[in-house]
Amino acid sequence: MRIRSRFLISFLGSLLVIIVSLMAIFAIVFYAITGEVPLPATLYKTATEQKAITFEEQEALINLRNTAKTDPSKLLTRETKEQIAAYEKKGVKIVIRRGNAILYHSDGLVVKSLLVHAPEFDTNNIYTQGTIDNKGNLFRYLKFDFYFPDQEKGSVMILNQENSFSEFMQKWGILLISVILLLAILLLILFNRSLNRAVIQPLRELNAKVSVMKSGDLNEPLMISSYAKGEVDDLANEFESLRQALNEANQEKAKYEENRKELMTSISHDLKTPITSIIGYVEGLQDGVAKTVAKQNQYLGIIHNQAKHVNHLIDELFIFSKLDMHKLPFQFESVPIYDFLTHFIDEYTIELAQKDIVLISDLKDEQVFLRVDRIQLRRVLDNLVQNSTRYMDKTYKEIRISLRNGDKEVLLSVQDNGVGMPKAEVSKIFDRFYRIERSRNQMTGGSGLGLAITKQIIAEHGGKIWAESKEGVGTTMFFTLPKGGIEK
Repeated sequence: MRIRSRFLISFLGSLLVIIVSLMAIFAIVFYAITGEVPLPATLYKTATEQKAITFEEQEALINLRNTAKTDPSKLLTRETKEQIAAYEKKGVKIVIRRGNAILYHSDGLVVKSLLVHAPEFDTNNIYTQGTIDNKGNLFRYLKFDFYFPDQEKGSVMILNQENSFSEFMQKWGILLISVILLLAILLLILFNRSLNRAVIQPLRELNAKVSVMKSGDLNEPLMISSYAKGEVDDLANEFESLRQALNEANQEKAKYEENRKELMTSISHDLKTPITSIIGYVEGLQDGVAKTVAKQNQYLGIIHNQAKHVNHLIDELFIFSKLDMHKLPFQFESVPIYDFLTHFIDEYTIELAQKDIVLISDLKDEQVFLRVDRIQLRRVLDNLVQNSTRYMDKTYKEIRISLRNGDKEVLLSVQDNGVGMPKAEVSKIFDRFYRIERSRNQMTGGSGLGLAITKQIIAEHGGKIWAESKEGVGTTMFFTLPKGGIEK
């Protein structure tokens, strides 16, 4: 069963419950007033029963009928008029008709209406009772027809205003029922239209949009009719949220697939180059190209360095893969950053001096505690310093490590006076396998994963990393770490 049919049945059912409830209330009130059970026969009798003819009406009819029989000319004498006035004081209204003219009528009756609605002349006086309308008011009448001496038709009518339900229905019943039926039909049409605009049409639109989503097209926004309200609108919004989530997931999936392909290509390239070199030198040794011990040692040294490079690349791939899947465990602890950096600089000072590189410490002696993983933070600093050492082209080579204390975080930087890089390249250096030099020379390029790993480690610590560089001047790597632990 369609939802429209369900709503219509629900509406008609509610209407039926209301009608039955009203009928029950009416039955209780009817029984309380009349003492009778409101069966159909009882209701019909009550509805069609007229008021009983009063004594005044009977008396007025008898007296005026006798006058009309004996001497109709006396109907308008002073004595008769006084008698009529006495009856009128008791609520009886009187009309005397001659031919098509009204000779007398009580106050409150409209002559024109009497002429239009007055009953026809009946010589035999068979139909002496009935109901007439006098400008919207219903009157029960008692009538006696007679002839004046000149044989002109005459009538005496005794009227009493009637308010019975049957006479009301006689006059207005058809119109009232027609109006009720029209209103009921109009309400059904309005209900159906409102239901169609607020529920049915939006659901149809939603169904069409979901079918489009099902076919795989997630780019079109799921917008439905503005007439949709309440639960239908909420449902549409939920589907729109689902579409956006699915679209983002598809985009992420496509991006992941593209990155996977790029990763495989880069891995293949970076592994193939040293392995090809190793194979070449091993074959040289096997073919006896290196005939002297010095030459053999040179070949073995190259093979060893290339093997170390492959091993380093595999280690970084392993770490990067774990970071990318958020499976690399971090052991966070409260660390005094000044002491940590001082110890790191002391270790590197001697090593860099052998390469004619000066390592400068620019730290303020403030014991700021940070919640970090010692091993991973050391890996970050190793990557940044080693990256700087690869791009030195000046006689005086310098690397400066700085620390600045902020309100909620600390700012660390590793600055060198190397070759620098073009501005367009700065935003790309944290991408995996990205190297500025196009040749991907192993002597300077490293694995291409160091800065990508560094960025993810800093992100896991809740910090940010960025670079500033100028060609021919040098490069500075900045990163922030949020404060933690106890500051003394």
